[in-house]
Amino acid sequence: MTPWLLILVAGAAFAGEDAPDGGVPTPAGSGEGVTGGGGPPPVPSIATVELQGRVVDAATRTPIPGVAIVTPTGEVVTDAEGRAALRVAVGSTLVVRAPGYVELTLPAPSVGGEWNVALVREEMPLEVVVEARRDLPVVSVQLLDRERVEETPGTFGDAVRLVQALPGVAQTQEFSPRAGNLSVRAAEPAESRFLLDNIELPYLYHFNGYSSVLPTRLLDELTLYPSTFDARWGDSIGGIVDTTSRWDNASEAGGSVNVNLIMAGADARVPIGKKWTVRAGGRRSYLDKMQRDDEQYTLFPVFWDTFARVEYAPDGGATDRRWGLLAFGAGDRYTRTVGEPELLDGWEQESDPSFSFDQNYQVLALVHRERVGRTVLDGVLAYVDYHVGGSTPDASEQTREQTIQLREEVVWAPSDTFSASYGIEGRAKDVSVVAATERAWPELAREAPLVGRGVSVDARDRRLLSGAWLDGRWDLGTVRVAPGVRLDHDTLTGEAIPNLRFLTRWNTGPDTHLKAAAGTYSQFPTVLQRDATVGVPDQGAARSRQLAVGVDHAIAGRWEVGVEGWAKDLDEVVVDLPDGTMRGHQEGRAWGLELTSRYRLREVFFMGASLAGGRAERGGIVFAYDQPWAANLVASWDFKPTWNAGLRYRASAGLPYTPVVDGLYEAATDSYAPVYGDTNSARYPTYQKVDVRVEKRWELGRARVSAYGELWWVPNGANTMYQAYAYDYDQTAAVKGPTFLPLVGVRGEI
Repeated sequence: MTPWLLILVAGAAFAGEDAPDGGVPTPAGSGEGVTGGGGPPPVPSIATVELQGRVVDAATRTPIPGVAIVTPTGEVVTDAEGRAALRVAVGSTLVVRAPGYVELTLPAPSVGGEWNVALVREEMPLEVVVEARRDLPVVSVQLLDRERVEETPGTFGDAVRLVQALPGVAQTQEFSPRAGNLSVRAAEPAESRFLLDNIELPYLYHFNGYSSVLPTRLLDELTLYPSTFDARWGDSIGGIVDTTSRWDNASEAGGSVNVNLIMAGADARVPIGKKWTVRAGGRRSYLDKMQRDDEQYTLFPVFWDTFARVEYAPDGGATDRRWGLLAFGAGDRYTRTVGEPELLDGWEQESDPSFSFDQNYQVLALVHRERVGRTVLDGVLAYVDYHVGGSTPDASEQTREQTIQLREEVVWAPSDTFSASYGIEGRAKDVSVVAATERAWPELAREAPLVGRGVSVDARDRRLLSGAWLDGRWDLGTVRVAPGVRLDHDTLTGEAIPNLRFLTRWNTGPDTHLKAAAGTYSQFPTVLQRDATVGVPDQGAARSRQLAVGVDHAIAGRWEVGVEGWAKDLDEVVVDLPDGTMRGHQEGRAWGLELTSRYRLREVFFMGASLAGGRAERGGIVFAYDQPWAANLVASWDFKPTWNAGLRYRASAGLPYTPVVDGLYEAATDSYAPVYGDTNSARYPTYQKVDVRVEKRWELGRARVSAYGELWWVPNGANTMYQAYAYDYDQTAAVKGPTFLPLVGVRGEI
């Protein structure tokens, strides 16, 4: 990049205004200046100006301390706020220097007053990010950072929503019954684990998947391990969504506010001395305050989440040694009619009962991290209280799960070519399930599965799930090998299961990597899967043998392409049938192929595309989340320093479902029961969705304000969410989702 282009970029980045020649905005007004400590003495000339200078980062708009501003008569250095005062001769030359930034040579302004400069980092804006070169400990992994999350259309700035668009994750329709269900590489949602700072979360998404339970500003990094993960993780035959929260010692108070048409949220951080920081935030939807008379929802869906943490860093650093006491939680509730009003006549609508749903969890945890030389220790002790339930006037179902979680991990790297991790984890669970109903309500099978199948249950169980693991990693020249072993135990089944895993990577060149992984995985059954009333009393742990092979290559060191194939062989899995019964001890198979392409210039442009295909079946039937093909395309461009535009396109084969072919009258309950066709023998139409996003940013001193707008479009033939039936099942209708949906909002932060 030429010096002139750097000057133009720096000048245009300042305060969202076009800069005059030399990259320095036109000074606003004039004022008395004070020579900074150590700065040059006043120049004995009548043609001088006094400047109040401020230097900021062109990308983040944060002040840069320690910047040297060199004049013909001396030098001044910016303070902690990036400010400096100086007197210079009109027409003289100024040089602005800071480590890690491009040096600027500028003419002194002819008018005194406020004088501001935005410096561009040396690697920006043309820093090419090549993820294939990262030193990753596993083979199958997807990484997300804040830039891609906040600037990807269709996610509403939500990091975890973006997971649903990654290769290998089944695409589900927004607002459909399966929205928010995360099926990773042909796994049931319940077969995956979701973690925040090593704390397992009961669920990941709010009602209908609009938002995750984790605000993006809380997160530092999100990693998806879709399969063949290493021995650190157990009790899962699906995937792992591992998120870590932000730990940055705040030198000054700050926060943010985000408001859009559906929800509002805010967060704040306050330093207390040099060792303590208090961080807190919360969000809540507010459509329930605006709309209460919906034909189907008598209480419109409302969701909320909160987070608070007291952080202690005795060494004044955020990474070498830290402790945190945190409390967070989330909740969802609504009340709706059981049947679809459009398919009921007047009398049926009057007699259609209402169903109230409530789901929430609260977490209290103590986390710590310490680095001693080449050893890193991570640990957490947490209490999680989860409740989910629903009721009608004559039926109810309530589940409460209380868990004490403990996890300790040690990573030891005695040399640059060898490292090992080992640790233990335990989860003590107390689970109670109570359901009472006199008839089946198939319309409630998603929210209250026991009421949906017409089963009354009173079950309670206490169990201890424990695990221990050991992983090693050797770099043998261009080849890396990483064997691992894990042992898991469950007091409910009495099983102790060893699992072996092996990963390898061969760097055939600086931009080409061959990779392979294989291993065995297991997951213990839930309390209900072993309950004598509804489950399979002798059901043991599900087993999975997994394989993944692939290659990553960076064309010309910039444009990444990759291909990865994966396969799973399953034993002892439980299959849920449409009538609400369970079939245990089943086998299953799944395979897939994923093609990916990425290109990224940090803080300027990123593009990603993927095409995935595969097949999955369990118990001799098509898997409920089988998706033969799925495609994603996303692009985001900062076409001006304060403007961003993005586009995303998603398309996939429709998910399978089991059609209802008739209704059977039951005189005992004076109701109709559905007669199902072949399991998962029908499919929803091909799904397509286009998302467009535009954002404008302003810098107001320390504050940064953004206004954004998003628009999604789902073609009319692709917006079928689910099938609805009349009370006697003699009529059916496809319930459609919105075709166009706009969202505008404002976000501000300090």
